[in-house]
Amino acid sequence: MAAPTDRREGSLEAPMRHPLDWQSDEFYEESALFEELERVYDICHGCRRCFSLCHAFPTLFELVDESDTMEVDGIAKDDYWQVVDHCYLCDMCYMTKCPYVPPHEWNVDFPHLMLRAKAVRYRKEGASLRDKVLSSTDTVGKLAGIPVVAQAVNAMNKTGVGRSVLQGVLGVHRNAPVPDYHSNSARKRLKSHRGADGSAAEPTANMRGKVVLYTTCYGNRNHPDIDTDLVDVFEHNGIPVAIAEKEACCGMPKLELGDLEAVAKAKDVNIPVLAAMVDDGW
Repeated sequence: MAAPTDRREGSLEAPMRHPLDWQSDEFYEESALFEELERVYDICHGCRRCFSLCHAFPTLFELVDESDTMEVDGIAKDDYWQVVDHCYLCDMCYMTKCPYVPPHEWNVDFPHLMLRAKAVRYRKEGASLRDKVLSSTDTVGKLAGIPVVAQAVNAMNKTGVGRSVLQGVLGVHRNAPVPDYHSNSARKRLKSHRGADGSAAEPTANMRGKVVLYTTCYGNRNHPDIDTDLVDVFEHNGIPVAIAEKEACCGMPKLELGDLEAVAKAKDVNIPVLAAMVDDGW
């Protein structure tokens, strides 16, 4: 008997993504969230194709296998959050593994669902002091990047006493790698590139463009050599580089907390500046 013509195996078409209606009240309804979590968890349990990706999936499968029913309905709802906590929104499952992403009728978008769960929890509970501080990269970078303060912070972070204090106050493990802070940031070092007109561009067979550099929090404050070296490589190859007039954190640390309002504010700073430069040929 021929298979129905309206059913197709997933992953045969490019994945499409439906926008999240994150500003609606329904988005934050906990009962609706848990209903969708159970639906998607059950699909994932029946597939298990993503077992080798991030730890969210082994966590889910272990919860199922250790439950009384050995099905998703045997997992305590409070344990659903263990899966959410292990997702860091990399999108690998969505982009490369899951056979049930849209346009498949099952409409599985695991990262978007995890983001929704994080947003629901953030609206209900807020964030810990540690998470608030560590995700405020612009504020921390400006304070820790003040001359003399930067040297003091870097020195303290290299001592046992300093790391014990950091662990006690913010919960950052004393053996976790902590980056240095630089008062002479990438944006300071590259200030002369801001607003360059690109008239020195040397066209090649494959490249006629000019580049605007988004330095990133880490590149700007913690490892400015990444940005300056990149500019040197571009300019060595005849590609002009400019630095955006204004720049804020990309918002990823806040996204991982579920603080979508903060992400939107960061977007409102970055996108108009970068879009204007793209419209100008960068």
